[in-house]
Amino acid sequence: MKNNDTVKKRKAAAAGNIGIDIIPQFKCKESSCFDDVIKPGHITHIEGSEIHPGGSPANTGLAMNIFGTDTIICGKTGNDHFGQMLKNMITSLAGKKAASGLIPDEDIHTAWSVILAVPGLDRSILQNPGANDLFGCDDIDFDTISECSLLHFGHPPSMKKMYSNEGEELTKLFKKAHSNGLLTSLDMCSVDPDSDAGKQDWKKILEHILPLTDFFVPSEDELRYMLKARKDTAPDALAAEARKMGASNILIKCGSKGMYYSNGDAQAISEIASKLEIPAGSMESWTDANGYAPAKKVKKEVSGLGAGDTSIAAYLSAMLQGLPFEKCVDLALTEGALCVGTPDALSGLLPFEQL
Repeated sequence: MKNNDTVKKRKAAAAGNIGIDIIPQFKCKESSCFDDVIKPGHITHIEGSEIHPGGSPANTGLAMNIFGTDTIICGKTGNDHFGQMLKNMITSLAGKKAASGLIPDEDIHTAWSVILAVPGLDRSILQNPGANDLFGCDDIDFDTISECSLLHFGHPPSMKKMYSNEGEELTKLFKKAHSNGLLTSLDMCSVDPDSDAGKQDWKKILEHILPLTDFFVPSEDELRYMLKARKDTAPDALAAEARKMGASNILIKCGSKGMYYSNGDAQAISEIASKLEIPAGSMESWTDANGYAPAKKVKKEVSGLGAGDTSIAAYLSAMLQGLPFEKCVDLALTEGALCVGTPDALSGLLPFEQL
């Protein structure tokens, strides 16, 4: 696929929950449950482990760089070995500028997660939130991201300061982003019902933040939980509820089923085009688009780690590059399918021009 070289190269910032991912490599064949692999009182042998930058801004931001969109990764780390490792890895993968949004804090440790990606099972994550719980609006330097057209924020349910007080800090951040001329994108993650995040009224949080969100990109399970909807509530009904709350363009990740999309009206799309400084009518394919897009075939699923984050990276990058809406969704599905073929979030991805 070839991009139009005459299209202005727009930049982005990706912020949110960030840390180190430690991924043990299991030797076993496909399993039906974790009890087949991890047994109390027993040793489970592994073939080693991989260590990667993890969390939404790392997965989405680094993927956007792969897809041709210069993206600054914003997050809070500790001033510790993991924090330095995270910065070094991001710099190595995407350059010094990409890591310029990382803020070290002497008083907290860098977040880390152990990703249990057992063959045959969906991944499970053991996560220590660390510095993410203290991240706030003031931890993003808007001078650093002044050349960006979009601020993407991911995984606020794992960031205590961002969801507290009905999402007051997240709302403050998105208001500031809009006042600085940036578009906003919001991704979610699952909520541990036994955690502090599980005690929050997520429907109320959405009521505050969705009117400020240009691109809302949750999974269907996340949105059902936050809207307190029935488990069999269909994605189109979930999107309709999010639309009532003020969301503009909605892309719901439905796992192996694909995606459901529901876009804004002509006025909403025109306002986005204006912020991107592109001609009126150039985003006409976005206007009022709605429907299902089936998932792409996967040769062999290894791990779902980062598949949602990287598919959204493709969707947003394609949008910033001025591609038609249908192509944005197609690229999201294609890159998501490539992602699940590898243990980590990034190594299976391809630049758009190689597809």
